[in-house]
Amino acid sequence: MEDERTVRAGGGLPAASRRALRGPAVRRLLALRAGKGLTAGHVRVVADALGVSERTVWRWLAAAGRDERAADVPGARARISTRFTITPEVRGLLALWRGIVRAVHRELVQRAARQSPPGGAPSLTTLHRAIRRDLTFGGAGGASGWGAGGAQARCVPGQAAGLA
Repeated sequence: MEDERTVRAGGGLPAASRRALRGPAVRRLLALRAGKGLTAGHVRVVADALGVSERTVWRWLAAAGRDERAADVPGARARISTRFTITPEVRGLLALWRGIVRAVHRELVQRAARQSPPGGAPSLTTLHRAIRRDLTFGGAGGASGWGAGGAQARCVPGQAAGLA
């Protein structure tokens, strides 16, 4: 990974400077587009100066066309406010299915199909990601007996179960 202060080979700008120039460059390209003067050559020059691909600059322009705030910090990830989060219902299913995420997912899909009109269930990957993000190890594992305070935490190597 490149150091923030390192000058690129060929005399380019440091990475921090290139990032700082993204917003002004995209706003200038938007002004050119509004005046019907934007060309692929403009995009090529900006891409070269900022050390990104032309396709990236075109994506920034498309995003800024949809939402003007995207022109302020091109390339920044949008904060999605509708992401899937772990609800008390999902926590209960995790406890019911002893932490088996695949079984919880199957149950959520079945419940969504029974709704009228049929609703949507999160994908298995989304469910895994939300569990990793929203639950602590003890919170996720405690439901299955394998987390902090669960059965696994009480096991002592070399001792038979129930003979302690």
